Amino acid sequence: MSTEGPICRRVLLVRHGHYDRTGDAGDDVWELSALGRRQAVRVGKRLARVRAAASGRFEGIYTSPWPRARQTAEIIAHEMELESVRIKPYLHEAAPLIDPSWLDPQAVHMGLTATSSTDRERVVRRVGKIRDRFMRAPKRPGLIIVVCHGNLIRYLVAHTLGLPYEGWAHMDIAHTGISEIRIYTGEFEALISYNETGHLPPSMITTN
Repeated sequence: MSTEGPICRRVLLVRHGHYDRTGDAGDDVWELSALGRRQAVRVGKRLARVRAAASGRFEGIYTSPWPRARQTAEIIAHEMELESVRIKPYLHEAAPLIDPSWLDPQAVHMGLTATSSTDRERVVRRVGKIRDRFMRAPKRPGLIIVVCHGNLIRYLVAHTLGLPYEGWAHMDIAHTGISEIRIYTGEFEALISYNETGHLPPSMITTN
């Protein structure tokens, strides 16, 4: 009797490390802080152990082009003894989606305003593109690492759970937190873990 489980692709979604918001330079310039680099080393060591214990084909590390994510991915690759990461422009951060029907105190406190239908459709299309690339039904077991951003990870998790994307605001996520989604044959998918930070001591866990 076989002890092997069903065929699945394991998608590990990793948020970038802590970064310095220097002046008004912007997202395509801001880089990891010293703390963010230490966080990235720790998550890289953790992911090296995950890969060593995993069955199936390792499909590589993919990353957002924004510096804080790209640098995190490069540090992870170094810890995993990999030579390169694959940069995908559509993995940059997505706009926060706010439904005008629930501008609750949390959203107001965060300084957010209702999202236009055009902006929402833009986000939905990009999330769909990411899912088409990384979350298609597998033909054989596999493991893939995607280093990107908090909103994007929360949208992908919300989709797996059958929640509206606007639910992102009720899911916090730490720097270098790991979330795992598994996609099985038959296109069934499941959230296995969310915002795992066991690789970090409490003093190094940050969200902003």
